[in-house]
Amino acid sequence: MTGQAITEPATATQVYARTWRPSSFSQLVGQEHVSGTLRQSIKLDRVAHSYLFCGPRGSGKTTTARIIAKAVNCLDTQDGNPCDACTICRSINGGQFMDIIELDAASNRGIDEIRDIREKVNFSPSQGRRKVYIIDEAHMLTDAASNAFLKTLEEPPEHVIFVLCTTEAHRILPTIISRCQRFDFRRIGSELIYGRLSDITESEGVTVDPEALRLVARHAAGSLRDAENLLEQLVVSAADGVTLKQVEELLGLDNGESSLELVKYLLLGNTSAALSAVNRAAWSGTDLRQLHKQTIELLRAVMHLQWGSEDAVDLSEDVTGQLKELVGNLPPWRIIRGLKVWGDVNMRYDAPSTLPLELAVVEICEDTAPPPAQPAPMAPQARVAAPPPAGRAPAPVPNRPPPPARPATGPAGQPTTQRRPAPDTGPISELGAKWLAAVKVLGRHKGKKYNLGALLRDCKANGVSLEDNTLVLGFSNKANLERMQEEMEDPGSRRQVSEVVTEAFGATYEFRLTMANGGSTANTVKTAQQSSLVRTALGMGARVLEEIEE
Repeated sequence: MTGQAITEPATATQVYARTWRPSSFSQLVGQEHVSGTLRQSIKLDRVAHSYLFCGPRGSGKTTTARIIAKAVNCLDTQDGNPCDACTICRSINGGQFMDIIELDAASNRGIDEIRDIREKVNFSPSQGRRKVYIIDEAHMLTDAASNAFLKTLEEPPEHVIFVLCTTEAHRILPTIISRCQRFDFRRIGSELIYGRLSDITESEGVTVDPEALRLVARHAAGSLRDAENLLEQLVVSAADGVTLKQVEELLGLDNGESSLELVKYLLLGNTSAALSAVNRAAWSGTDLRQLHKQTIELLRAVMHLQWGSEDAVDLSEDVTGQLKELVGNLPPWRIIRGLKVWGDVNMRYDAPSTLPLELAVVEICEDTAPPPAQPAPMAPQARVAAPPPAGRAPAPVPNRPPPPARPATGPAGQPTTQRRPAPDTGPISELGAKWLAAVKVLGRHKGKKYNLGALLRDCKANGVSLEDNTLVLGFSNKANLERMQEEMEDPGSRRQVSEVVTEAFGATYEFRLTMANGGSTANTVKTAQQSSLVRTALGMGARVLEEIEE
């Protein structure tokens, strides 16, 4: 991947990102899906009148726009690439070509700037065949400016090409996007960046340790421009050659030892050692942002190693080997929990403080999650709210969760512990196995008010029986039984249960809900409402709030 520099006056000192900017489509790094299409359009003379280049910073959007501008004006294109030898190409490389107009939409974002373009766009090119307008940060245009630009962008003069570049395509009006050919630029892989940096160091005659180049390439996170700027900074600061240690010092790293040690303690659940590792790194001058970033990369690598995706791990063999030894002794849930919690830490505002990292350490290592709440049982007798005064409409009753369960009391008034029903211990019949399969599917179904699977899970596999064409469902919890009776009165909920049961059992059944101990529940819900006093209150607008068993 050798690159040809865009020559400018010899007196100008340029940074690597400008000196080694690609001057043809074949020199673009990591964007073959874009360069191949554009080069073919140049060869066939089927260039669009407007393009939209989207992608992360440093991926080559503006560079590609300049190559298009040079190719459409080149006097002797070579397989779709500009020749870099004709007078037009030399003029463009020297920054003296007047028919390439670059605008920064971040500082020229108003309607007045767009009106100026509309007035001048009809003027013929002064030097070449086509005028090319390159608008960087196009998402910064105001809505008014974008709307004023629509007609010109859709039907510009034949000698004009618009190229819009943006890092945030979602902020551009859909009407703008629909008038352009869109190309999405991808982050450049670390291996491609490493190859490009190697070519630059070889051409510049500087000595850089290959491991140092690899670290620079990984740290650039897909931005070739960032990698080139960092490389030049290292070359200037180290006249005798760039080593891995110098890169780590510049980036605030420490051989990755702190982050590797921290990852081991996090995944093993050693809270004390992990807290000490964070503070040791802070006291030694390690950049906490870099510690956070390195730890995320290592946790991600552990996740890939756990599930056999080693090809996605871009680490040295020594570090990868240590992580492999760690993986075999870890529960998978701790890896995922570590990644989620550590990834949620915001180091943007609290970089000097160790507290955000320390809190994440405790949350990962300690089992601090509260136990799942159990559904509260409801008592059977109704307590009726007072009816509203005469002449006043009943006030709406807000939807609120059921009241918490009251502890059961013994003969002396002392609270007794309420035990959960014991799980099935005997062998499960074929009927019970089919029922468990149906309940699992119903866990994804929401009834009128409740999750159907959560209610029906109270019916144990051995508590389900078949009487003729009726499926008898025995509930362990009376509150769940009453809620399920309420759901079965709704046609939609009943249809969902019937369809899932039919699919699991291979036949259609009626349903009868009962208590698992054989108690009669046919009139459980309706009993309280059979009182004449309750019926009168309900007729006046009252509502049953709670049932209390006497």
